[in-house]
Amino acid sequence: MRCAGTRVSASHGFAEYVIVGERSAVKMPAMVSFADAALTEPLCCGLRCVYLAKIQPGARVLVIGAGPIGLATAYWARRLGAGPIVVTARSARAARIASEMGATSFLVATDTLAQEAAEALGGAPEIVFECSGAVGMIARSVECVRFGGAVGIVGYCSVADSLVPSRAVLKELTFFFSFVYSRKDFEHSLNVMNSGDIAASAMITHTVSLDELPAAFEDLRHPKDQCKVMLAPWKI
Repeated sequence: MRCAGTRVSASHGFAEYVIVGERSAVKMPAMVSFADAALTEPLCCGLRCVYLAKIQPGARVLVIGAGPIGLATAYWARRLGAGPIVVTARSARAARIASEMGATSFLVATDTLAQEAAEALGGAPEIVFECSGAVGMIARSVECVRFGGAVGIVGYCSVADSLVPSRAVLKELTFFFSFVYSRKDFEHSLNVMNSGDIAASAMITHTVSLDELPAAFEDLRHPKDQCKVMLAPWKI
């Protein structure tokens, strides 16, 4: 199980076996399958940002983005005390998965997202997690969140983005950014799955072999119903 700090080259990332340093490895609990264990990394990304949010019991939460990181964020927000949770994305592909992982509502993003999210949550969200990494979504998060709320940036946007600071100032918002995770996050995620909570496995939509992997990558150029595509090196 790869943990933070491990260096695995691209040529070794998709193989039957990979050598990693002992200090970077976490032992898989007995009741966790290989497939579920492979979900630990995205789960840890969600766990980290929800921890940083310091969610209060019953808090209204909006998660922007329904990829593995957004779904993992909804998963932990539910388990750490959030109230209603809305997940939103550009299409409804992940609506069922989001529901299974903790969301109470799913919205296809439109220009009226702020209004629709507030209606679904029973009020503007107290915390917005931006998990898409798409340009313009931080500004959209500011538009959606309540006065005095918090915006967590989890999505990895690597190009210039814009924000009108006064809109955040007028709401007295708090921003926080989440990037990586700790060994304890890995251990906690595995222990939760070992306890029998396998809801996160809902994000696994496809399992492919090494031979099927190139075609699976090509399919991701025009995604349909894929969420988490799992590589099973020993699958024939």
